[in-house]
Amino acid sequence: MDTMEHMDEQKPGGLIGRISFIFSLTAGLLMLSVALFMSFEAFSRHFLDQPTSWVLAVSTLIFIWFTFLSVPYGIKLDKHVACDIFVTRLPDPSRQAVGIATDTASLIFIAALGIFGFIHFMEAVEYRSMSDGLFRYPMWLVLLSIPFGMALSAIQTLGKIRTRLFRMKNSPEKSSKHSVFSPGIMVSCFFLSAGAGICVYFFSQPLGILIFALALLFWGVPIAFALGLVGLTGLLFFHQSIGGLNTLPIVAENTATNFILLAIPLFTLGGLILSRSGLGEQIYELSSKWLGWMPGGLGVGTCITGGILAAMIGSSTAVTAIITLVAMKPLLDRGYDKKLVIGTVTGSSLGLIIPPSIGFIVYGFLTDTSVGDLFMAGVVPGIMLVVLFSAYIVISCRASGKYEVVSFSWKERLVSLKKSLIIILGPVFVLGSIYTGVATPTEAGAILVIYSLFCALIYRTINWKGFVQCLIDSSVLSTMVIMIMVGALVMSNVITLLQVPADLTEFILSSGLPVWGVILLIVMLYLCLGMFLDGGSITVLTVPVIAPMLPALGIDTIAFGVILMMLIETALLTPPVGLNIFTVKGIVDEPLLFIIKSVVPFVGILMIGIVLVFAFQDIALWLPSQMR
Repeated sequence: MDTMEHMDEQKPGGLIGRISFIFSLTAGLLMLSVALFMSFEAFSRHFLDQPTSWVLAVSTLIFIWFTFLSVPYGIKLDKHVACDIFVTRLPDPSRQAVGIATDTASLIFIAALGIFGFIHFMEAVEYRSMSDGLFRYPMWLVLLSIPFGMALSAIQTLGKIRTRLFRMKNSPEKSSKHSVFSPGIMVSCFFLSAGAGICVYFFSQPLGILIFALALLFWGVPIAFALGLVGLTGLLFFHQSIGGLNTLPIVAENTATNFILLAIPLFTLGGLILSRSGLGEQIYELSSKWLGWMPGGLGVGTCITGGILAAMIGSSTAVTAIITLVAMKPLLDRGYDKKLVIGTVTGSSLGLIIPPSIGFIVYGFLTDTSVGDLFMAGVVPGIMLVVLFSAYIVISCRASGKYEVVSFSWKERLVSLKKSLIIILGPVFVLGSIYTGVATPTEAGAILVIYSLFCALIYRTINWKGFVQCLIDSSVLSTMVIMIMVGALVMSNVITLLQVPADLTEFILSSGLPVWGVILLIVMLYLCLGMFLDGGSITVLTVPVIAPMLPALGIDTIAFGVILMMLIETALLTPPVGLNIFTVKGIVDEPLLFIIKSVVPFVGILMIGIVLVFAFQDIALWLPSQMR
């Protein structure tokens, strides 16, 4: 679903819908205040040598409320990512029936988290627990956010179930009771497959976790709640007691108060504001005027525009949408081959590789790796891929002759540079704040928000309505990622208790497989997962299991983080999920198969890049080593 929907397409319906909308907007405003606080902290600490005692404490308190205030509206808008490829192809009555079943499964995890969160809240009230640090506040103020948000989420989910029942009853599309895809049969299949996974728990908990998770994901349970429910079941089996579920609010609290993860909503908000500020048009105009003289120059300019946008927005899909809207028509008007044009706008965005990348933030949190080092590790591979993409475009254009050289005077070039100077300095400004010691990566996210507001003010391309939409979108999208991490970490907790990573590492090392064979299996795993899951889900599902075996394989953790982001970028171009493909499909009127064929060369270039970084890890590690 397009994250840039207009507000009139997101009108809250019903009392709970309106309340959820208000809370989501409030969460966005709270995150904007965090950006102001943390920018002030960075300035005060570095330039005035007067660090504050309250910014960190207040920001983490706001972060957990931001997260749980935003969950209900995400549920209302169906923004919580689900692997619903099969379910969406069912007749409408069956789709609604399965939706009721998956919403019920989600409700179990939501209720469990809310109930045990309330227990922890009451314990904090009873024992008068206080937060750590110089600036202290009652812990009940933190823990109240979990039962409060989950209660509203449960009501919102019940409202969805009621809506589905109404739609199923009044659907014009009737499904025969004797059809293999009838509602009764489909719901029965859902419970049988989920029940099979639970039954396997009695014989092998690791295998039961795998089967149960695959069943829930296949039937379209939102990934955050599916993983959480798998972890919940695993905790019950492992501890043989309902008391084991006390882990749920602890994991949720630790995740939603983590300073590193606070960077996710900050970079998301900054990126959304920038994406609405007309920077795509400015950067494309600059690139085309400086590179239009060469064969395929406008195509190369498109690649470079994508790289610069990636260094500011951090979202591959958002970059793809901007490039498609800005560059596709000028390229076609200049006689460029349509297949090359669509491949370029679809395949050349590198929002997960070129920093700042939300993928790197998540990976750094999961592996306890420096986010700053990961950011720098993505620079050289990102530039390498832009060069490879550009070389392919130049060679293709020279071979086909389908391009038009566009020359501009030096005056026009300098004018475009002057107009775009503020924007192109953005990556230097944000990343420079990290490596000069002015700001941490999380504070750099806050600086990006302030910088994006400044750009929006200068170029005057965003109105109040658009700004409010940025606040809402940032809260919903960020919470989606954070809730996936909560669910995945609950499941990861069980996997760790069962010693699955250690056992898997020992099995692989004793199997006699050569290192290259194991690496090939890892690559194939990610490419297969990428066909069905989004990048964030793939990261939180696999990294806790695969990361512990990396040293034994001779793979640096930072280098693997870059390789993982390259694999996920590849997954964004592979059906049936392929978010970048469907982003372009939603904008241009071209057959899906034609778009898929257009991106094949770019997928091949990404695979070449992955092989190069695997073989020569210093491509990723050189720049971080120079920064230390």
